[in-house]
Amino acid sequence: MSRLLADDSATVAAERLRGCSRIFIVGTGTSYHGALAGQFIFRSAGIEAWAVRAFEFANYPPALRERDGLILLSHRGSKHFSRRSLDLAEQRGMAWVAVTGEGSALEGEGVVRTVEQEKSPVHTASHTGAMLRLAQIAAALGKPPWRGQLAGLPEAVAAVLEWGGRVAADVRRVELKPVVHFVGGGPARATAYEGALKMREASHLVSAEGHDVEGILHGPLVSIQPGQTVVAIAEPGPALERTREVIRALGEIGATVIEVGSASDGYKTTRFDEVLAPIVNVVPLQLLAYEASRLMGVDADSFRRDEPPYAAAQAGFTL
Repeated sequence: MSRLLADDSATVAAERLRGCSRIFIVGTGTSYHGALAGQFIFRSAGIEAWAVRAFEFANYPPALRERDGLILLSHRGSKHFSRRSLDLAEQRGMAWVAVTGEGSALEGEGVVRTVEQEKSPVHTASHTGAMLRLAQIAAALGKPPWRGQLAGLPEAVAAVLEWGGRVAADVRRVELKPVVHFVGGGPARATAYEGALKMREASHLVSAEGHDVEGILHGPLVSIQPGQTVVAIAEPGPALERTREVIRALGEIGATVIEVGSASDGYKTTRFDEVLAPIVNVVPLQLLAYEASRLMGVDADSFRRDEPPYAAAQAGFTL
């Protein structure tokens, strides 16, 4: 992460987007969750931005206007609908930037690299790297109040990575079945969604659901049973009061709540502006998914490709 902050590639690429009236941030899966976090980052810098899934952008595009821009997030640059989204942008004459890993299939002046390609399909470092690149681009284009906080992110992430033993102990004491819930509001919604996805990917014997902080109260709450585990992202900002109400409601039910964030009573992370917090707060959730896979005896990197039915299922479509 320190290496990404030391180069100017994001600042250079940002110039391609200068003057855009709207920016669509496009991705799939983890990259879409990065886009969700990114839209809040850009808006806080005074730039209108919208996260869109690559499949939808390619097949059901928004009503594009002159001076719209595109930022594509793609770890490897090989996903079918990510490529089609970029092709559409080029056909429409849109300014574009692609944030992708080293050695990616994407090339060109608008390409910004993150980290070495991860061997595992359960992307972790490339996700935090992509969100950091989005923050660099937004800082170059606007005047966000958090610009000076970027330098502190590597140390904060490194501190969280020291929590492996603590996370492993917590995983052994909580109930992981039948489902683990994750909840967050505003920018933390992206963190909750990503936490649930990582749990599913890394430990496929555990089901997980991600919720926005308001949405969980409108139905899903009544399906949560006493003793079930809920991970709540607590950060200072407009969503915090509602998040605390959700935590109290879960306590009344008898659910086990694991809190993460700078305003939490659990995994207390370093305080950053709310829009930058997902870069740090996702890391404990990545550790949680990894330790859950170890507890379950699951190969976190397999994606079940070593199991014939799942290998056959995945062979039937192209990502």
